[in-house]
Amino acid sequence: MDTVLQAIHRSRQDWARAAGRSTACLMVGLVVAAGAGAQTSTDPLLESLVEEALQRNPAIQAAQDELAAARLRPAQARTLPDPTLTIGYQNDGIGFSLGSEIMTQVIFMWTQPLPYPGKLKLAGRVLEKDAERAVTWLERVRLSLQAEVERAYARLVLARDVLALIDEQEMTLQQIEGVARARYSVGQGAQQDVLRVQIEITRIEQLRSQQRAEIQIRLAELNRLLNRPAQQALETSVSLVPQNYLPPLETFLEQAYSKSPELREAELVRERAKLQADLARKNLRPDFSLSGGYMNRGDLPLMWQASFGITLPLYKSTKQEPALREAETLERAAAAARESIQLQLRFRSQERLAQLEATGQIAQLFQSGILPQDQLSVDAALANYQTGQIPFIAVLEAVNVLYLDRADHLSQLAALRTTRSTLEELSLEPGPTTATAAADPGAMSSPARTSGGGMAPGM
Repeated sequence: MDTVLQAIHRSRQDWARAAGRSTACLMVGLVVAAGAGAQTSTDPLLESLVEEALQRNPAIQAAQDELAAARLRPAQARTLPDPTLTIGYQNDGIGFSLGSEIMTQVIFMWTQPLPYPGKLKLAGRVLEKDAERAVTWLERVRLSLQAEVERAYARLVLARDVLALIDEQEMTLQQIEGVARARYSVGQGAQQDVLRVQIEITRIEQLRSQQRAEIQIRLAELNRLLNRPAQQALETSVSLVPQNYLPPLETFLEQAYSKSPELREAELVRERAKLQADLARKNLRPDFSLSGGYMNRGDLPLMWQASFGITLPLYKSTKQEPALREAETLERAAAAARESIQLQLRFRSQERLAQLEATGQIAQLFQSGILPQDQLSVDAALANYQTGQIPFIAVLEAVNVLYLDRADHLSQLAALRTTRSTLEELSLEPGPTTATAAADPGAMSSPARTSGGGMAPGM
């Protein structure tokens, strides 16, 4: 029995030393010098997965094709309208009289519309802005895809870490079973204690099965983003560690304003509306047309014709002028929308930075306070059980609380990664609350006690 207790104690000492190192890493990770910018530790596997997703995901290809199509439109708009070729026959009299009557002729007429100078150039510039907007959409797809891959990867790593934690909990329960069995064999314990811990060990297999299913789900999610076969395996050699940065708000906002696709698109919409207003003013001017014709009269001398036409904007009060007012109104609306997006981006950045700070503090609290206290509680419960001062159920409760809190701590570390990826995504969509982000990073459920006081899967 003493040998078993010593083994348990040695394993917990090893875990405590590891916890101390992780705490130090977390404290360093949360400290960033003012103006130094964001510093994050890198994971080569994650970087390769992001790169693969950016190359293989169909959403990227769709956005690239839309951009390529948009870039083909400006040249079309700058080109003159297609000319009109008219072929006709004019006959003088009832019978066929070409060559014998002076008014009988075969007519070939060519007409070329000529928009007012500057209209075509402005129309091309309007569509150039649409092509630039397609660039912002491609950048949005890239940012969102990268963040999705990072979050899916964090969920997969969390699922595997929780599975490893379940395995460790089983080993600890088996060691405690040895203690209970040894006490029962010398008449100091009850058979119920042995049976009770065996029930807990049996429940572990239930948790393990659920967690393995969760791993398969998270792997399928990642394979979808990478456009890989659904059953393709992926080995992850890393575990969740304190990995975070907390940049100064003003420094991050300066970078966010320059990188935000939505903010850039709003500015492009405003610029497009301004060009559209300039084009609407040009549309108040008349367009022109040139025509030339050749008339063949058979044996009689040929005839030719040339003409110049003007398209008069007679209905400008109900057509061109309302179009001008519409464009000017859209320009003002786009300017206001840009300001609104800037305010929304600032708020979302503040929200996620606050979540990062709070989640980091909670993770540190677990690492340096709650988990060591849980360990002390387990040690005290084992010692008091040996002397018969507390019932065996108190030992199980202390052990289950320890592993529940360790699973919660893993969820906190996953929340640090998922919140960081959402921050870098520059999304304007509302994210989870601080409490939800900590316990539910990326739609994950927090570990919870089973009916027997054990730990449920942390996914």
